[in-house]
Amino acid sequence: MQYALVFSGIFSLILFVAIFVFVIIGFSLQNRRVRSEALEQWIAEGKCGPVSSFAGTLAVEQAGSGFLRLVKNDEAARLQFKYRWMSAIREQAGYDEVTFNVSQHLVELKKKDKVTRLPFGNFSAIRMRELSQSEAGSLWHFDLLAPNGKHVMFISSARGERRAMFENSAGLAKAISEITSLPVQVVLAGNIWTPGWPPKSSMDT
Repeated sequence: MQYALVFSGIFSLILFVAIFVFVIIGFSLQNRRVRSEALEQWIAEGKCGPVSSFAGTLAVEQAGSGFLRLVKNDEAARLQFKYRWMSAIREQAGYDEVTFNVSQHLVELKKKDKVTRLPFGNFSAIRMRELSQSEAGSLWHFDLLAPNGKHVMFISSARGERRAMFENSAGLAKAISEITSLPVQVVLAGNIWTPGWPPKSSMDT
């Protein structure tokens, strides 16, 4: 009887440790992110589609030489609502309008009555950051990266098949890069694997 109790205690301890390890591994994979130099080069070489192919929490209203305006139309408003209340997406940009203007060297961020204007010089890069929700698909968050760590997330893409969502969103990153003269970083989620994608080289795309 005593040996049975000891054995049961050891087994319970081993089971607890195993579950704990699996939880830690799962959490690490969920939060692990990997930069893709191949996709960054793909964008830099201009292989992406037009900025008009982007769909997300803001819509492209005006895109021209040195100027880009993103606004919250009805479709974008519905997507913002869905992400905030129905999809358990923790990070939200929530802007009503975002404008990049090369003549002023500023990005202007509007949310209700508040307007924030930030010089391009405050930032070091544009980051496309994948969020994967397994069967629900992937979406891409866009951040302006600041050396002081005060990054600005300003828009998110629609959600869908990861490669399609990337290709539909990359044109926006390229357009912003051309206006701001900032490089684009592409960061992939670590909790998803897709056969044959992403490519190991920009030549494979």
